[in-house]
Amino acid sequence: MKKILLLLLPLLSLSCQAQEKPFDINKYKDVILNEYAYPRFAKSSDDTVLKDYALIDIDGDGKSELWVRGDESQDWQGVFSLDGDSLTLLADADVCSEIKVYKNAVGYHSYISPGQVDEAFSVLKNSCIVSSAEMSMKFDIFSDDQEVEYEGYTVNDKEVDEDTYNEFVQKLGDTIEVNPEWHPIE
Repeated sequence: MKKILLLLLPLLSLSCQAQEKPFDINKYKDVILNEYAYPRFAKSSDDTVLKDYALIDIDGDGKSELWVRGDESQDWQGVFSLDGDSLTLLADADVCSEIKVYKNAVGYHSYISPGQVDEAFSVLKNSCIVSSAEMSMKFDIFSDDQEVEYEGYTVNDKEVDEDTYNEFVQKLGDTIEVNPEWHPIE
């Protein structure tokens, strides 16, 4: 009996692994297109085409976050945490911005048209946002000194001064290089 069990254990392990379902991007595609993917220069969300997706584990908890990107004409991309069938947008970018990945965090930095800079960061633990920060700055590009017209900083949805915001960003550390394995979206 013991010999039979020893022979069956590896087979049971293989059958459990074989039952693991592959990731199905189509389960999320419509929600992403209808609620999130709206590149700055698109006339409508109908103009957006999702091209690829990748699964990356930003916070090292063993659960993957979803990174999607559009075709070259729109250059939209977004990073989401997954919880069952629901998505939480962590960062998105288009032709005027870029996604930045840090150890345990993701964010974006954008230069929106002449005169506006925005950036935001989401820090993750167990694939959930545990803290966040945002900055928005508008300036007059026609003035000699490009005078700042508006400057706003938040950390965890509370208005803060620039120093407090900069401390938050410094704690993120340096960006890390991520080479996701992209899969086509059909």
